[in-house]
Amino acid sequence: MEKIGNQIEIIITEDGSSSLRRKDLKEGYHSTFGAMAESNHIFINAGLRNIERKPQINILEIGFGTGLNALLSLEFALKEKQPIFYHTIEKHPLPNEITSKLNYGSLLYMEKELETLHSIPWEEKTKLNPYFEILKTAKAAEEISYKKDFFDLVYFDAFAPEFEDKLWQKEVFDKIFQSMKNNALLVTYCCKGEVKRTLKASGFEIEKLPGPKGKREILRARKRSK
Repeated sequence: MEKIGNQIEIIITEDGSSSLRRKDLKEGYHSTFGAMAESNHIFINAGLRNIERKPQINILEIGFGTGLNALLSLEFALKEKQPIFYHTIEKHPLPNEITSKLNYGSLLYMEKELETLHSIPWEEKTKLNPYFEILKTAKAAEEISYKKDFFDLVYFDAFAPEFEDKLWQKEVFDKIFQSMKNNALLVTYCCKGEVKRTLKASGFEIEKLPGPKGKREILRARKRSK
């Protein structure tokens, strides 16, 4: 475990991938059973691999954090030759002294790509290669107006409701629902009853799926076509 700054420490999870822990919240960015395994299970396997292939898949991520979900999505885009536009939201971007110490790049043989994801400018669309374009927005998700009927997939990866209550309100999910195409998916690790009720109230159809190691269930929500 390596401590950086006053409130964040780097940890190595069970699958060998690194993660971060907020000491002030006593909350980790990922499961201690495996950061990469968790992200692959929830966001790639339950989410991205369930999206029909198309000329471009548009993804919205709430919570850029360590950049792991973006890196795994970039890896998918390159391997599958599937163009992806990736819009990620992060109110408090991590400093380079932290992101430079994350080991996802070395584990995936994508060190340059991970460095690029963190170093490119915020608020500017950047095309990393023919298959992956990204826009990073450094604002609160609840304050953003999203383009309607645009996203095919949403990664909802914010801190848990007890730590970031504003992000889990119906008003936020209402805006996200309107931003999604018909039959688009939203995936999240959080399976709390209040979250399920809020998603339903915003118009989503929800299903519980088996979780990764250490977590019984996750949620996948769909904006059903009318």
